[in-house]
Amino acid sequence: MLVRVDQSFSMIGENLVNPPDVFGALLLLRSHSAFRAACRLSMSGQVSDAFPVLRACLEYSLYALHINHQPGLGEVWLRRHDDEATRRAVKQEFQHIAVMKTLRARDAALLPIIEQLYERTVDFGAHPNERAITGSMLLEQQPGCVELHQVYLHDDSLSLDHALKTTAQIGVGSLCILRHIFRQRFEILGLQDVIDQLRREL
Repeated sequence: MLVRVDQSFSMIGENLVNPPDVFGALLLLRSHSAFRAACRLSMSGQVSDAFPVLRACLEYSLYALHINHQPGLGEVWLRRHDDEATRRAVKQEFQHIAVMKTLRARDAALLPIIEQLYERTVDFGAHPNERAITGSMLLEQQPGCVELHQVYLHDDSLSLDHALKTTAQIGVGSLCILRHIFRQRFEILGLQDVIDQLRREL
């Protein structure tokens, strides 16, 4: 499943010659790179460490859609480091609530799925939340003491299965967001049907 998602990313990424949205193209490629990084982490058993990268994968796609929806935001985004005023402008314009509002406007049916996936990344490692720690914790009781251990590499376990499935879901979710920017190319390449099939299987 991860290979099939990656192939879909590669196919659209390799067909971005003269893209109608340069910002979208650049952010699509970064989303793909983040997806691959998350694949490496989750497949190696680094479960908690995969979730910050999965959040980045989603956010690259969401930023691409946000800029595509309001083209003037591309200039704002580029000028983040000009001065303090431009830094504040980027923080204001790219708040999570604003980005998700754009997704609602472009695909209201996709919104709750992406919201759920995004919150899952936050819960399981994108922030140092409880599940990111306890999900990788082992407790050993010894006479007179209790030892708490953190698992760095999960083997065959529910936690590993969860990370692998979430990685595939977020890859597909990111592609669903990005196809709103490059709809014609997705259609020409037959990726609409591929993504719909992946969604049904997940």
